[in-house]
Amino acid sequence: MTTTTTEPDEAPGSKMTDEEYGDYRASSALWAGTSVLITNQRGEVLVQHVDYLDGTCLLPGGGVDKGESPASGAVRELQEELGVTAVIDRGLAVDYVSPGAVNAPPEMRYPGELLHVFNGGTWDEKQIAAIRLPEREITSIEFVEPARLPDFLFPRDARRALAALRARINGAGAVLLEDG
Repeated sequence: MTTTTTEPDEAPGSKMTDEEYGDYRASSALWAGTSVLITNQRGEVLVQHVDYLDGTCLLPGGGVDKGESPASGAVRELQEELGVTAVIDRGLAVDYVSPGAVNAPPEMRYPGELLHVFNGGTWDEKQIAAIRLPEREITSIEFVEPARLPDFLFPRDARRALAALRARINGAGAVLLEDG
């Protein structure tokens, strides 16, 4: 069976086999990531201290597993990292992170990433008290003022978190970003 498709350097109507098309698509693949923006009742943002980064925090989240939707990945990551079950039903931002934006070692072959930021809502004291950190990876959490996010996160992560927070406050829908 053949699939009719066009590669960027080919004339329209060029034929590729399914295997050739699959190889072409796989070579162009991006990673998918997910994170969740959670605030407390004072409007502070939850950040996680992790054991694999010195002095830099992250929003809860991680990689999306093969065959998993970004929203399902966000739910799984909250369970793994905070020990909580949450409903994730609203996207706040989608960020295309280009291969050059990350100082990944060449052997990692970082292809770029689509990072989805979801609304985790505003948590009350009871929800915060229910957090149970895993034995490894997440060493602690804290809530920080939005203006202080650049002090805690990588610059692109802080820009992404602040854009997601603005989208949540404005209620106008998800924002599309490039490299934060």
